[in-house]
Amino acid sequence: MDDFEHLDHYEILGIGRSVSSDEIKLAYRQQMRRYHPDRFASAPSSEQAYASRRALRINAAYQELSNFRTRVVYDRNLSVLTAPPPRTQVTKIPPPRDHQAELYEQARAHVNAGRMIQAVATLREIQQINPFYRDSASLLAQAEDALRRRLSDSSAYQRTTTHNRRSLLIGGLSSLLIAGASAATWWRRRPTIPALVSAAPSVNTTIQPPLPSITITLPTPTPTTAVPSATPEIVAEEGTLVYVEEFHAADGTTTPSDDTLIHTQGSRGATWPTTSGNGWSVGTSDNSYTITARSGIGTIWAYRTSQTDKDMLIGVDVTVSGGEAGLLLRFNSANTYLAFFVIPASRSFRLVEHTASLEKTLDNGSHPAILSDADARNRLVARLEGDQIDLRVNGQRVAHLSLATPPPSLRYGLAAVADEDMVRADFRNLHLRAL
Repeated sequence: MDDFEHLDHYEILGIGRSVSSDEIKLAYRQQMRRYHPDRFASAPSSEQAYASRRALRINAAYQELSNFRTRVVYDRNLSVLTAPPPRTQVTKIPPPRDHQAELYEQARAHVNAGRMIQAVATLREIQQINPFYRDSASLLAQAEDALRRRLSDSSAYQRTTTHNRRSLLIGGLSSLLIAGASAATWWRRRPTIPALVSAAPSVNTTIQPPLPSITITLPTPTPTTAVPSATPEIVAEEGTLVYVEEFHAADGTTTPSDDTLIHTQGSRGATWPTTSGNGWSVGTSDNSYTITARSGIGTIWAYRTSQTDKDMLIGVDVTVSGGEAGLLLRFNSANTYLAFFVIPASRSFRLVEHTASLEKTLDNGSHPAILSDADARNRLVARLEGDQIDLRVNGQRVAHLSLATPPPSLRYGLAAVADEDMVRADFRNLHLRAL
């Protein structure tokens, strides 16, 4: 039991019950400066956990006392408040998951919707796990064939368009040639007009010299060969699968431990945690892990420690609106890490490095593989091997870099940052593979 659990809101902030709103705000800032989890980054894990729990209590006290209406209700009930009886927490054991069946259903959905690129990527992932699973091999062949036909049809359309334009050009020139020949024939066969002279009438037949021949040289059209567009290279997620997370909600709560950290308030949990602060929140909802944040707060993230070594491949599906979201890579500390973001609204991405609270863009750009629909789900993959970093979106490579800093780390995570108003990022199907 923590030494502050018996304290009420005023006592946790270190103030009296008659203080003003400004004094409450000042006390809150003083307490947060003292117990903010970032100040305990290098402290033992027990001290870090204590600071995180106390920071949550400080934040809850400020939220209630800084609002006039909630403060009045709290003051009225303060004298009769009693500690609630301890609630026995029942751990629900989720039913065993069939990961291959889930991938198979995703692939079927992609095929039925005509999303052949995503279908091929998912089916290749199934083949890496179990090449004999159901009819995944034949379904993969069908999807690849449909993708090739689609690209072939596009090339045939370009060739047909070029042929029709050439036919119109030759037909027009042929019509001009026929008209010129007809005019020449009429000129040679036209009736001559009799000449009038003073002598006895006679007919003077004048033979017209032949018209000069008209030569029209048709330009020889340059053969045009339509070059079919190259089939996009779909890169499968390789490596031994060591961790899968579907983010199923369990009563909206998590159990504290020492392998997960949330930016700002620092809640730690055995699974991906659920918590919130002033203008931001993280947690499981609707079978996804959701991060929300207001503009101006900065990057909100959660991280975990890898179950494998530092050479790993991380993949996750993300749907984002109002900003950018993605993967947290090489997380060394709160001020030293890499972040791989996707911005669907502009179909672009960026890789940024944070060192000593400074942000530096290492790579960015647009890519056609990034889906931009309002509810589009983009698959982000980061392959980390030594100093090599390979970034992919929906199975297509968008960047490849060699980076020595920050050094490789066992910790990785999820992150989001708002653009102008509020960002919402929903993460699903997190896979971690050992290389």
